[in-house]
Amino acid sequence: MKSLAFILIFVLTASLGFSQSYHSEIGVEIQSANFSNVGGSIGGALKWAIVEEEALAFGPSFRYQYLYSKDQYLGTSGNSSIVGGGGFLHYRFLDWFFLGTELEMLKNPFALKLANEDKIRRWALTAFIGGGVSKDFGVVRLNVGILYDVADALRDPLNSNSSPLSGDYFLKVSNPSNPNLGNYIPVIYRVAFFFPLNKNIENIEE
Repeated sequence: MKSLAFILIFVLTASLGFSQSYHSEIGVEIQSANFSNVGGSIGGALKWAIVEEEALAFGPSFRYQYLYSKDQYLGTSGNSSIVGGGGFLHYRFLDWFFLGTELEMLKNPFALKLANEDKIRRWALTAFIGGGVSKDFGVVRLNVGILYDVADALRDPLNSNSSPLSGDYFLKVSNPSNPNLGNYIPVIYRVAFFFPLNKNIENIEE
């Protein structure tokens, strides 16, 4: 976690010294907002973006997601939270699109009993790559993206916790012999709104 923070600080400092023009933005991301009579979740992330030449956007992020469940038959209920942070890098192009990557370390609220270990709650790495629509409407920029978690795809489910965001996966590959069974592909969607703070500031450093 400390090494990730160091890398982010280094990249931010180095970039600001060489960019010709830049501005900063505050991003509010909606990761999950679903409710039902048996449970649901709501959450997202705050992002601070440094935007170079209206194309490259990068910076740190903080994520929080609240989950709850309710068993109407047993009368039991529970709740938990996902919390963590990291950084992101987006490349915006053609006034409408973006490609990017987002890395975060998240505290997994779900316990898993591993071989020769007690139940644990681990920090889990998420490493998303993907892209989508990114359009500037003046007072706000809208980002709608589809992202694939490379880290969770490579993770061994028998020896490690799955991603704490796995409940938001929406693509499922069915088992041909049993349509009711299958595996979810680690793909999520994200909607974010970026608000400019100091647009058109010129950086005079070379």
